[in-house]
Amino acid sequence: MRSVTTVAVAVVAVLCATSVLTHAEASPAPQMVALGNSYISGQGADDYRPFPADTSSYETGTTGPDNYCFRSRHAAVEIVARSLGAPLINVTCANAQPQHVDRTVQFDEGLQIDHLPADTDIVVMQVIGNPEFLNVVACVQLRECEPNTVRRSMRVLDEQQRHDERRIYRKIKARAPDARIYTLGAPQVVPRVGQEYRARCGWFMSDREVVLLNNFIDKVDEVSRANAALFGETFVDLDRAGSPWRQRHDLCSADPWIWGPRLHAPQYGPDNLSLLNWSLGSYHPTKAGQRATAQVLRDVIRARE
Repeated sequence: MRSVTTVAVAVVAVLCATSVLTHAEASPAPQMVALGNSYISGQGADDYRPFPADTSSYETGTTGPDNYCFRSRHAAVEIVARSLGAPLINVTCANAQPQHVDRTVQFDEGLQIDHLPADTDIVVMQVIGNPEFLNVVACVQLRECEPNTVRRSMRVLDEQQRHDERRIYRKIKARAPDARIYTLGAPQVVPRVGQEYRARCGWFMSDREVVLLNNFIDKVDEVSRANAALFGETFVDLDRAGSPWRQRHDLCSADPWIWGPRLHAPQYGPDNLSLLNWSLGSYHPTKAGQRATAQVLRDVIRARE
């Protein structure tokens, strides 16, 4: 009798194991698509200390002269796709504005949204901020920044880019109705009010500018958080509990995961002396910063999926 029971238990175990394997085989890795600008493309996820800068991590053909998208294999979306075993269509691009996602071709790749398949499972995007972020950064770098300059940029986020992002949500849902959308927030770029910064950033940043930069970045997050909630999608807050970004790694910290002003960073264009190119080559997450973002993004995706 005992031997019959043992055999029966073994058969049930085998059947259960077979069922689990069959279910796993029937659940392929999700198809991922990444849309957006340089913070998600991975510009900055390299060693900028050599001269000229090391650009070996970037996808061939995205460092000029006809395409300056700077898509790095160290970008958070690339890291997450590899960890999930998910095929990734990455059409992110440095200096992309919301219009470049769905209205205006930026380089030679067509509209970003045209690469979105109907059967996409996961869309990761970060589509607002430019060009207002560049205006704010230039204001802080060149002179004592006037609050009105930043207020104007924040009004653009409120009055224009908020609606641009909503338009992009609607178009994603029309093209890929079953996709879950994850919108990345911004990391801590500059010190919070009250955190020491003068030792490393005092030569170009004042107390007032620290407040202005934080206000602008908070507005970027506020807009994207509200839009994600409006569409029932997920805002990925890089300052959430347990995020490595909650430790201090801003560009003025002892262990920065954000690049400060760097003349010899990979540039958006051949003229390395251009202020625009200087700004675009700086103020981006480092390789460590992209890893930290990937950790948060992966945890959020796993919790929802």
